[in-house]
Amino acid sequence: MSLQQQDFLLSANKFQIPEVIAESPGIQIGNTLVHSVLLSTDLAYIQNLDSDAIMTVNPFDKSTELDKVIIDFVPEPVLCDVGGGLLREQKTIELAKGAIGAGAAGVVITKPTAPEIIQNIRAEFDGLIIYTVMFDAEPFQDLAQAGVDIFNISTGEYTAASVSDIRAQLPDFPLMASGGPHDSAIRETIKAGADAIVFNPPTATEILRTVFDEYRSQRV
Repeated sequence: MSLQQQDFLLSANKFQIPEVIAESPGIQIGNTLVHSVLLSTDLAYIQNLDSDAIMTVNPFDKSTELDKVIIDFVPEPVLCDVGGGLLREQKTIELAKGAIGAGAAGVVITKPTAPEIIQNIRAEFDGLIIYTVMFDAEPFQDLAQAGVDIFNISTGEYTAASVSDIRAQLPDFPLMASGGPHDSAIRETIKAGADAIVFNPPTATEILRTVFDEYRSQRV
């Protein structure tokens, strides 16, 4: 291996799951106590970033085939995006059953979904249901009673405040949340009551730009 290749690998290896996430209490998912959840469908990220679980949320059409590729690729629990929403109840149920049948540890509802629909999904489906909270007006108590097992809180810059509010309403309910890009923001979210942190890594373009900039600076 050349010196240039060694430099590249050493630089790339700096991108890891933030160690501060280990300060969270963790959520028991199967046999795994989950502190860190990697938000990615990219196999390179999944292979190289050492997280406790994987969340396969993406903006495209949901695919059980893609879920199965990731589930077969890693030993960690995989939480699969199945959408949700007011007019997609049956599709969500089908995707949830497909994901669990493929070996997923749970499914993630990523669109605002009424408690009545969650209740109908729960009646058809025995797996773990994670509900993504995107705004503070969600009926948390009703959603929990309808069958949600874990809340995934992602309200942008208000995430820590949202975690604190939900924790006050549901003192013992499992909460995972986006922690932000910095240790201080992650620690704030944990202190607010998050049991686990969902980590959204920098894009490949951002990582490569940093790697190449470092490489160039060493040659100046």
